[in-house]
Amino acid sequence: MTISAGTVMPAAADTDPQGYLTKMKAQEMWKVADGSGITVAVIDSGVKDVSNWKSESVLPGVSYIEPPFERPDITYPPHEDFVGHGTTMTAAIVGDGSSGGPKGLAPGAKVLPIRTSVGTPMAFAVASEAAKGLRYAADNGAQVINLSIGVTPDWPMDKIKPAVEYAQSKGALIFAAMGNAGEGKNWSNAIAALPGVIGVGAVDESGKAMPFSSHGPDTDLVSVGSKVQIRCTDNKGWCMGNGGTSYATSLASASAALVWSAHPDWTANQVARVLIQTAGAPVDGSKRSDWIGYGVARPRKVLLDREGDPGAADVDPLAAPTSAKTPVPSTDPTAAVPPRTEAAGAGSGPTWQWPAIGTAVAVGLGLAVTVIVKRRRGRPSGLA
Repeated sequence: MTISAGTVMPAAADTDPQGYLTKMKAQEMWKVADGSGITVAVIDSGVKDVSNWKSESVLPGVSYIEPPFERPDITYPPHEDFVGHGTTMTAAIVGDGSSGGPKGLAPGAKVLPIRTSVGTPMAFAVASEAAKGLRYAADNGAQVINLSIGVTPDWPMDKIKPAVEYAQSKGALIFAAMGNAGEGKNWSNAIAALPGVIGVGAVDESGKAMPFSSHGPDTDLVSVGSKVQIRCTDNKGWCMGNGGTSYATSLASASAALVWSAHPDWTANQVARVLIQTAGAPVDGSKRSDWIGYGVARPRKVLLDREGDPGAADVDPLAAPTSAKTPVPSTDPTAAVPPRTEAAGAGSGPTWQWPAIGTAVAVGLGLAVTVIVKRRRGRPSGLA
């Protein structure tokens, strides 16, 4: 089991505009809905108070980090962040684009930071802390819950699974990063395999699946995870790099916030359903693929083009017999290593795969062994 923490980047972030916002027609969407009225819980490494969002955009939150046994006097407030991962996820959702940081996709939403031991030597406790965080989020008004962290299959799910079910019973929609281990053995996040949880993979700015993106039958949606502004290794500034499936998950969560903001009477199932229906599907005409799921999240299709049928309020859109949550064993001995497909403009920088410093949890890496069906890596029909 591994844990991730930190991103090695060469220098301060460029003043490169968020190209995906233009492709997604964010400015036009914000005239319809900007996420106002929606709270997104970010269960992560905390959030550092930086000048990249309005003060009211980030709620007080809570921290579930326990002090070391030998130092019971130490406290870990939610508005601190050792590694910058949670800070990046927060900015991707509600950032104002200042100081080299990203402009959030749902700038009118509010983020509820829930701090766990991600990025610390105490990371063995993250699964238990995340379970507490899921319940706290559900009890404190979070409609969307962002989990850009993951657990390995050998870590007990006896706390996470009922916590997910509890949050869902309270009406929350949960997004979980698939992980950044798509090359090689391709382990993915065990949380993404739970019923009703939206597993999110990463694509580059052209809509091509990133080779590091974990993939398989639990991939439901994808979003951009390359060439974005992320916190530098020392968490003292912004750097350009691949945000991985962690960043993609925050954009999927923000997409849900936009749709829900425009349709506050919808349920989590209905928001998930229209995001799946309007996703940029694989260009080969297939309904879904293990690399990109049902495709790139495109909230503008709902907000601007008025597409998507919300359907039944109480029916999980992923619960069909052919759901991506139902793995099909493969007889192909090479199934665990799907072929890589080169794509023009594919990112080649370092992924958000951090040095191991503990056990049990991975930030956006989600090292969970799943049964993978070998399928051709797909490309969605477009980011916008």
